[in-house]
Amino acid sequence: MKTRSVICSLATTALLTSTLANANDNAVFEIGAVAVNGSSIYTGVESTSAVMPSISYKSDILSVSVQEGFVYQLSNDGALKLSGAIVPNFRPYKSTASATLAGMTRNMYFDASLSASFTLARGLDAKLSMATELTNRFNGKAIDASISQFVPIMGQPVIFGAGLKYQDASRANYLYGVKASEATGQRAQYDTGSATSTYLTMSTFHSFTQQTSLFASVNASFLPSNVSNSPIVSNKRTVSSVIGLSYSF
Repeated sequence: MKTRSVICSLATTALLTSTLANANDNAVFEIGAVAVNGSSIYTGVESTSAVMPSISYKSDILSVSVQEGFVYQLSNDGALKLSGAIVPNFRPYKSTASATLAGMTRNMYFDASLSASFTLARGLDAKLSMATELTNRFNGKAIDASISQFVPIMGQPVIFGAGLKYQDASRANYLYGVKASEATGQRAQYDTGSATSTYLTMSTFHSFTQQTSLFASVNASFLPSNVSNSPIVSNKRTVSSVIGLSYSF
């Protein structure tokens, strides 16, 4: 279950961050809560929302969190930053979420990723990430290219972003396709092939004190026709939001 996966991830993160924080006096340890809301692209699946605890650890070269996994900074050469990560991905849907998805099993999986971030100008950054699946669910790859611009609005920092995400056929079929063994009289087999989606983001944060801060973000993703034509997909667009409160020490 997704809840069990979250609990296990939180427990593992708590143990590791506690150990790491004790070993690095310059590290920042954060705890808090996150509210997540998002629409679903899958047929018969309604929007979901949840409130869950958040735990993270950050140092000069390493960060650990449930959402972003384990991120290690390989180099920081001025305008160019390189990092490697192990990233958790929760299952895209539950087979019991709707009649359309009945009998279709999908599981949580992990990616290994390599990212390069470039500072193009003050407040303007570009990022390129390449990921490959580690847990042998589908052995697929993904490439994510994005650009973001920091804009102060009435003294409030706001970051606007836009990007492209490419998923190879193995990954896209796992997320949006229907295997031959999963086809029924009401659900035809469907092979998506590779897929490239676009997305827009907006995020901001506000510090109440040196230790307490609020953060929020909104993401809108737009799917290509070969994904939206899948018999298990009913929406071409998804919108999700995250708002959280954290305390650092």
